Amino acid sequence: MGRRRYDDDDYYDDRYDDRRRSSSNRRSSSRRSSSSNRGRSNSKGRSRKSTPSAFGGRKTDAEARVERVTWFLMVLVFGVIYFLPDGTIPNPFIPFAGGVILLGSGLYQYSKRWRVSPTTWIAGTILLMGAVANFTVMPNFDMYGITLLTFAGVIGIGLLTNET
Repeated sequence: MGRRRYDDDDYYDDRYDDRRRSSSNRRSSSRRSSSSNRGRSNSKGRSRKSTPSAFGGRKTDAEARVERVTWFLMVLVFGVIYFLPDGTIPNPFIPFAGGVILLGSGLYQYSKRWRVSPTTWIAGTILLMGAVANFTVMPNFDMYGITLLTFAGVIGIGLLTNET
């Protein structure tokens, strides 16, 4: 069986459901479903609303929602820092939080078998490595600007390509 296509909602019709059932149930259920579900493309309520993706596929609403939550968490990190007094949070915390957010989102999307943009993996890894370097080698180096630019780059590339 090949890759799933998300380019039309009728892909998840009764024929697809019949292929997923075991061979013993396949014969009896296909006769019932073909006669009773004629004219209905989505008898089991498995409608998947989707948006176009940069690489020709389509994203489900759940996939797009996870990406929006990831963007919100990245912006929230800087919102929290803006309201806290200077020096309250150690320097390595900001890139560490960003790396955890990006790599956590990437792992969650990957576990759901959704496509994850390479930008997410690269930026998350760079931020985690920057946090480790900031903690061990350069403890007085301010990573706020680099982290902010990385977040802006991830969000900007995600908006341009409709991927995160």
